[in-house]
Amino acid sequence: MQFIKSISLAAILLFSISSDKETVKLNVEPNHSTVGFMVRIAGGITKVRGKFTDFQMYMDYVDEDLTKSSVKFTIQAKSIDTNISDRDDHLRSKDFLEVATYPEITFVSSAIRKKGTGYEIEGDFTMHGTTKHVTIPFANTSDSASKVGVSLEWELDRTEFGVGNNFKHTSIENFISDKIVIEVDFWSRKSKNQGE
Repeated sequence: MQFIKSISLAAILLFSISSDKETVKLNVEPNHSTVGFMVRIAGGITKVRGKFTDFQMYMDYVDEDLTKSSVKFTIQAKSIDTNISDRDDHLRSKDFLEVATYPEITFVSSAIRKKGTGYEIEGDFTMHGTTKHVTIPFANTSDSASKVGVSLEWELDRTEFGVGNNFKHTSIENFISDKIVIEVDFWSRKSKNQGE
């Protein structure tokens, strides 16, 4: 009997501790969030910037303890936009993203850790049919109890995902850098997502 009382008391205490931290499902605010990238071209002489205009981020946000949160991110590859339609069509083709075969770019987190003054998120990143387990540094830019913000800059090697590996420029060798810098700024409001 004493053992059962002890177990019951432990369960009550555990519930009390865990209930101090609220878990909220957050969706991205598309009008205030950006998924961009930058790649150097022409042997590094200049660079191209672009973005993806169709993306979804879902976050189980644990209030006051970001390390207990989790993230799922999905980008529609065909939404790539570098402000030049012919180039965008080429990037959607078999030479690069092959959007007809691989329509989505995804990231699913497995862990979030404090790292110095910032954080890092670990998980599976999938692009062009290839999945890599990656670790990405990010900053928590939240400025109040109701607003949640995340900002990151991460460099990936496109050749590891088979993107553009067979593309050859007509006159410049190694025209496109293997390295692509991904820039993401995510913002959401807790009050707008609670109860969803």
